[in-house]
Amino acid sequence: MEHRIVKTQFVADLRPGMMADTVFLCADLKSRMTRNGSYFADVRLVDRTGEISLKLWRYSPDATLGLEPGACVRVSNVQVEEYGGSLQLSQDTSSFGRSITLCDVSQCNLADYVPATPRDVDEMIREVTAAVSGVSNRPIRCLLQSFFGDSEFMARFREWPAAIRHHHAYCGGLLEHTVNVLRICRQAAEQYASVNWDVLCAGALLHDIGKVQSYDYDRARAQAAMSPNGVAVDHIVLGMELVSRRIAELVSDCANKGSCASPCWTPGLTLEIAHLVASHHGTLEWGSPVQPATIEACILHHADNMDAQVNKFERTIRESFASGEGEYRYSELVGRTVWMPLRPESQE
Repeated sequence: MEHRIVKTQFVADLRPGMMADTVFLCADLKSRMTRNGSYFADVRLVDRTGEISLKLWRYSPDATLGLEPGACVRVSNVQVEEYGGSLQLSQDTSSFGRSITLCDVSQCNLADYVPATPRDVDEMIREVTAAVSGVSNRPIRCLLQSFFGDSEFMARFREWPAAIRHHHAYCGGLLEHTVNVLRICRQAAEQYASVNWDVLCAGALLHDIGKVQSYDYDRARAQAAMSPNGVAVDHIVLGMELVSRRIAELVSDCANKGSCASPCWTPGLTLEIAHLVASHHGTLEWGSPVQPATIEACILHHADNMDAQVNKFERTIRESFASGEGEYRYSELVGRTVWMPLRPESQE
């Protein structure tokens, strides 16, 4: 399909004082109130490189502007401002229809507007597949193949975000995070001889699979929200249920075929895999019902947390640092001040 609207300016290109002249996707609009009691619209605009806030002053909550999630919004020659360490756009609501207009979504290439992993999705899928094939423990390999060979599961897994607003909160974020955790765990397994790689590999690949059920994700609108299941029991419990159900199916199938001389899934192995999923957040305060009690669970927790925190820093630097190095910014995402040191180009 030929798209008539060609996007040449992205959030990552914007700096304070520049004129924004481009099209964004509306991800969200919230009606807020100033200290003096007047309303304004806080519009979250996104493209594939990040997001920027548009403030529409003197806004009426009853206004029907058409600024709803999924709408394409053209911003014409609006100056980029900096507030609280973040970039934003600011206009009076009366400018709607002039400097702020709506575009025909069919004329926009959604790949330019939906925040997504910068990595090659197919290449990451191949990395996951190779890891599964490399597992020597047959029951664990069969379990992993039952997930990552399932086309219905993979349709979600390759697109789902890893979070709604925090780490890897974009299309393909769950896959990217999983691959990163897999890589970190592999390096740890090479460092510590006592680690069972097959078990740890299973934990790295399965620890967040409950998120395909705990989130509802609408890619076309760049929207993720908690599903009813996610609100009720969250992704850890959902992940444990998914794993337990698949293991039960594999055991039943094996028994019916009579192809195993001895039980494939012992109670101990089942419990060990379930523990990895249950404990990967590390503490009760962070949502895990138990703390890591095995070497593999300990490594998985730290790998998961490390990748999540680094991604928050990367996103803060990409979206909030206006002029590059040598800056300090408080980041709500990270929860503290982030520093981007000034570094000479060459220190040979």
